[in-house]
Order: sequence, then C-alpha cells, then structure tokens
Amino acid sequence: MCDAMLGVVFWEGRLVDSCQERADGSLLLTLAEDPSHRPRCGRCGSDCVLLHERRRRRVRDRDWFDRRVWLDVPIRRLDCYQCGARAAERLSWLDTGERITHRLRAWIEALVQILPIAHVAQLTGLHWHTIKRIDHRRLQTRYGAFDAQGVRRLVMDEFALHKGNRPSNPLSRSAMRVRQAHGQM
Repeated sequence: MCDAMLGVVFWEGRLVDSCQERADGSLLLTLAEDPSHRPRCGRCGSDCVLLHERRRRRVRDRDWFDRRVWLDVPIRRLDCYQCGARAAERLSWLDTGERITHRLRAWIEALVQILPIAHVAQLTGLHWHTIKRIDHRRLQTRYGAFDAQGVRRLVMDEFALHKGNRPSNPLSRSAMRVRQAHGQM
C-alpha cells in the first residue's frame, strides 16, 4: 500500500517523500515541499520568498480504507514583504495551527449529522471533544450564534432514566392522552 501512496498528489504544495506502516497499522506519510509551488503569506495571501524558519507538524488526514493516515508536514514561517508579518505559510488543505486536514473535518461534519458523537469518535479515533468542537463550529457556521435572549421555556423531547436505559418520552405519552380525550386519534 505504501508504494501506491508515493505518487499521490492530494496536498497542494507538497509531495509524498516517504511512507511507512506503523506498529498500530496506521500509515505515516512524510511530505516534502514541492519546489514548483511558491509559498503564500498566512495573513495577506501574497507570494513570499523570505523564509524565517521550517518546522515539521504531525497532522491527521482522513482514513484510507482501514488505515489511519498521519502526515508529517513541513511548515514554513515566512517574512512577508507585502504586509510585514512573520506568519506560517497558507496551505489550502490545512488551517493555520490545526492538526487535522480539511478533508478529515468535512468527513467528520458529514458523520455527526447521522451518527452520535461517541460513535464518530470511535470510528475516527479522535477524541470526543475534538468531534464536539468540529460539530459546534459547523453549527455556528450554518445557523449563527445562539441567542438565548427572550427564551422562556426549554422543552426536552427525550431523556434517559438510567445510563444504558431506553429513553423515556413523557411528552409524547401525555400528548397521546390529550388527543385520545379530544377524539383526534
């Protein structure tokens, strides 16, 4: 499987340098800078030629088949001529300071819409709080920030009496009694 990964070009501005299978069954892809790709400033987005430093960052990507994928990515900090900032370069597939790629985040966002967060965490191998943070950011982007001003009642649809117990839904039972009393059923 590693030989097939060497020719893959999923990460703009980076080339796969090496691939190794780790003891836990995951793949570690070491990426190298693509010499034909010019780095862009992380603040203003303009092309930069002044390099301040290089560091490597371990980043998680979406699983391939049954394998977890880790990327060892070189990140350049640049001195920008245009805005005068010293910032990490802008990569189209990785947000600044993040440890997961856009592809993994999009997969998680799709999964949390159909599965519970605990199941998504188990499936992806990421921490529950990481999944929750991604889902919270998705909801804020889609619906905006929640404003509790003027809220008078909070209605609960279901609750569990005990851990591992069947959810109880008293509202639907009482609603059925009301409907039966008024002859609506």
